[in-house]
Amino acid sequence: MSRIFHTETKTTTRPRHDATIRIQFLGPDDTKWGGQWRTVQLYEFHPDYSPAKFRSYAFTSIPDDLLQNGHYHTGVYTLMGQGYLEHPYLSVRELSIHEEDLRELMDYCRAQPHMASPIIIHPCPLPFPMFAKGDRVTVIGKDIHDSEGRKGQTGTIAEDSSPGGMSSVHFDNDEYNKGTDGRIYKSIGMPSISLRKLEQGEHLQVVISKRKHQRKSEKAAPQ
Repeated sequence: MSRIFHTETKTTTRPRHDATIRIQFLGPDDTKWGGQWRTVQLYEFHPDYSPAKFRSYAFTSIPDDLLQNGHYHTGVYTLMGQGYLEHPYLSVRELSIHEEDLRELMDYCRAQPHMASPIIIHPCPLPFPMFAKGDRVTVIGKDIHDSEGRKGQTGTIAEDSSPGGMSSVHFDNDEYNKGTDGRIYKSIGMPSISLRKLEQGEHLQVVISKRKHQRKSEKAAPQ
């Protein structure tokens, strides 16, 4: 019996609400895989069909022993929303998913009308805030150079945040609009997770949908 899907009729198969997959387990200091697996709850699976890139990935629950003394194997896993979400989740690349489980997931996706569509069982919230142009924000964490030099500074979002987790900020104090070359720029790129305000805890598709509706409303409004 599949741990991922259940068959409702002879022609209808759907993801199980309690679907699980197996992932390779590596400790923070492991240099090679020791053959151990961990069973985790599957939240989302995002297929990719480029054989040379291995870009499919899954969002899952976090194994109890993944974090050891506050550290984990960052070369294999990514903790999504750590320090931001109340319940962070794990991002796992396809190379660390059990071959049988990965095959089952990919076969299901290929059989769908839109085979590039993700499997979403439990929608995961964005692991970082999203901001709109003009929002006022405060820095609470590190910049892209791992420095906390801008912590506590305030500024204005120059462009809508990117889905990749970055935001452009024009700081109130021009001293903090300086780049590493010493020049003053109109805005500075900051990791969104290091900023605070808007749309916290929403799924990316919800945020994108809101923006589309907002733009349509703006276009339809009388001039």
